[in-house]
Amino acid sequence: MKKEDNVQITINIAGQRIPLTVAFDQQSLVRETERNVSDLYEKWRVKFPRKSMQELLAMIAYQYASFYLSLSRRMDEAVREAQDLDAEIGRMLESGSDQS
Repeated sequence: MKKEDNVQITINIAGQRIPLTVAFDQQSLVRETERNVSDLYEKWRVKFPRKSMQELLAMIAYQYASFYLSLSRRMDEAVREAQDLDAEIGRMLESGSDQS
């Protein structure tokens, strides 16, 4: 099987079975994500015993969305900084070749 071939897998989060189609080479990432979400669900189920499953899953969704947004913004900023540095290096190289 090629790494770009899709496979059918089922993950289980909070007792909910979710069928997915994923790239063959992404299976371990999907399983790790499943494990992390399930672990957080179990921890929070104990920590917040009065919360319903829906409330806990909403809290987890918010947690991961918040992480994603924060990382996305940091990535965008890093890309902008890299582009600025690349442009500055380009200007420096051009001005250095002009002096020759």
